Amino acid sequence: MWIDSFCKLCLVYSRTKDLIKLGREDKIPDLLVHLANIIKCSRSRSLAFAESFNIIKSLVGSSDPYIEVKAMLNDIGRNLFCIVERYLEEREWNVKEAMRLSAAANIVDTSVLGYEVKSLEEALWDNPIIEENIALPRDEEIYVVLDNAGEALVDMLLVKALKINGYDVHIVVRKESYEIDVLKNDLGNVEALETPGNISPLYHIRRGFIIAKGIANAEAYIEAGNTPSIHLLRAKCDVIAKAFNVVKNSTLIVSGNTLKEVLLRNPSY
Repeated sequence: MWIDSFCKLCLVYSRTKDLIKLGREDKIPDLLVHLANIIKCSRSRSLAFAESFNIIKSLVGSSDPYIEVKAMLNDIGRNLFCIVERYLEEREWNVKEAMRLSAAANIVDTSVLGYEVKSLEEALWDNPIIEENIALPRDEEIYVVLDNAGEALVDMLLVKALKINGYDVHIVVRKESYEIDVLKNDLGNVEALETPGNISPLYHIRRGFIIAKGIANAEAYIEAGNTPSIHLLRAKCDVIAKAFNVVKNSTLIVSGNTLKEVLLRNPSY
């Protein structure tokens, strides 16, 4: 489903911008033909964005077009890793503090319509504007679904905090590339579960408890999620900011139930 008609505009803007950034603006006419068909036929925002990025990969001739951008972002994340690690050590690896940092780190993006740039170093210390108090289950496996490169290094410290506090945690990523989302090979020797294709892992997780990063995973949960969840994200676009009645780029920590309640009442559905 499409949260708002502006999501279709975002799709066209995002994928056109991808080609321009990747130096293949000559392929824009071919892209627009594909996008017209996707918008006409697809009832799923998540499927439309995933399929359209596969078209980008085909048009530019790369299975991971943003691999160099991801490496640069991960370098930034590594520079922050020790600072954040020290901060959490001083707070005895408090999980709520780790979640706040992980949510605030969801600032990086390449393709969101109306996205306002803010450096990861600056954004990391922003407090959440909405923070639900959600208890994590002790008797369930917890699946941490990653999002963008760079911020993933901060997410690793959330995983560490969870493990120190006795939770059974698994990291989950898409198997195939999607924008600047991290893949297993971007994480070095870190163990991670891979879900098929390049659509959000939330289409595939059917047990345990989910902690999911970012807008794409949140929107996938609205379409396909039933497993209990917490979502750590920034309201990067006007649609989500308006739905939650917050300033754009605000940090949110909300449950999957709240996501559905807020976004499914959007009159543009």
